[in-house]
Amino acid sequence: MTAGRLIVRGAGLSAAGLLVRLGARLLFLIVAGQLYGAALFGAYSLAVAAVELATAIAGLGMKRLIFQHLDERGGRPEIHVIADAASLSLLIGLLLAGALAAAVALAPASWISANTAQALVLLAPLIAAQALIDLMLAATRWRHVLRYEVAGRSLVEPWTAIAGAGSAWYLGFEQTGLLFGYALGTLAALIFALAGVGRTFGPARLRGWRPRRRRALAMLSAAAANTAADGLSGFLVRLDLYLVGILMGEHSAGVYGMARQLAQPIRQVRQSFDGLLTPLVAKTLRAGGPETAVRAVASAARLILSIQLPMVIGMIAVGWPLLRWLGPEFAAGWVAAIFLAGAETVQGAFGVGELLFVYRRPRLGLGIIAATVLVALAAVLLFTSIWGLAGAGAAVLLTYALRAWTRRAALRRSLGVGVPVRHSLWPALAGAAGAGIAWLTLPNGWAASWAAGLAIYAALLLVWRRLTGEHLSLDHFAAH
Repeated sequence: MTAGRLIVRGAGLSAAGLLVRLGARLLFLIVAGQLYGAALFGAYSLAVAAVELATAIAGLGMKRLIFQHLDERGGRPEIHVIADAASLSLLIGLLLAGALAAAVALAPASWISANTAQALVLLAPLIAAQALIDLMLAATRWRHVLRYEVAGRSLVEPWTAIAGAGSAWYLGFEQTGLLFGYALGTLAALIFALAGVGRTFGPARLRGWRPRRRRALAMLSAAAANTAADGLSGFLVRLDLYLVGILMGEHSAGVYGMARQLAQPIRQVRQSFDGLLTPLVAKTLRAGGPETAVRAVASAARLILSIQLPMVIGMIAVGWPLLRWLGPEFAAGWVAAIFLAGAETVQGAFGVGELLFVYRRPRLGLGIIAATVLVALAAVLLFTSIWGLAGAGAAVLLTYALRAWTRRAALRRSLGVGVPVRHSLWPALAGAAGAGIAWLTLPNGWAASWAAGLAIYAALLLVWRRLTGEHLSLDHFAAH
């Protein structure tokens, strides 16, 4: 089986899981919106964003670097390499959990609302658990086993969280039910991920493993730049939510958080490819060098873009009635949701190029992210102060577009490789045309709007393929 077909098969399996996860996400949003309301959902969103940021740091970039460590392990058992990484993530995660809880305890009451402070303290211990989940599920993907990640992230974690949050409400835990659901989902996913690693690699050989300071220091040194990049990237992804909470309050953060939730499935389209895309980019770099890897990444970016764009069109058509159905107060986030959908599309498709920085130029990747954080900070502050929630979404879209362009220029300058802009131009233009038609036909109802937008998009893609002879398949990847 070719590498491209392997990725597509893996993406297909992940896409099936994504559909299940979308159902879970919708049900969770119903529970959060209709039972708990915007203010409590805002506190929950801010706390989860902080935990996810700390998780990105505690993970030490291992959900990508573990593939490289396993490939270069020499004669050591695979499970020993995983244990080395897990021990480091566990230690860093616990330290960050303590630091977060201490920061909340020491912060003046005027800085953090009571709901958000309580959520941060209760969820802090889950930082280490989330980092371990990422690592364990990534390790199983090294063996090209995707069922554990798909089931863990699409079935076990979200549906357990929904059951926990819904049950907590009816048991009288109206203030902390969402937090209880998140904790229950995390613990269930961790147990499942550990079981998956045990079945994939065999726990018997773990008996001979012992932590070694030299190996730990070597891993930390190798992960330093990528960990900093992950931390900054995680901060960048959540910066808009933090600033909305600071500038506009917990209630507005809840409305904006709901808009972010609606845009999440677009990001998950990219994540459905990551299961096999990430390890195969590493293999392609080793086998064919940067030039071949850039071509492979470009083919993946164009395919991912073409899948994401119909979802942006759908956000224009369906976003407002869906948000209003979740709760009338959430409808105010519709325009922000459209901008965020566009931002997730840009990052999801063209963010694939970040893998090349991870494996070849981690410090350069770190510099790009650091500069992007400064741009995002200025843009979100300015746009939010002028246009409110819609301004925050627009600032994110502008920031991600600038980041993608900077990344492309840096690859050409540092590695001497690049892909012409026209490679993804036609799908982007087709998507823009479909989005415009969907907007213009909104008075005819959401169903007609979405249908008209999709029809224009599909027709323009067909014309492009007929005129150019190009296709949307994955090329240039090396499987071995």
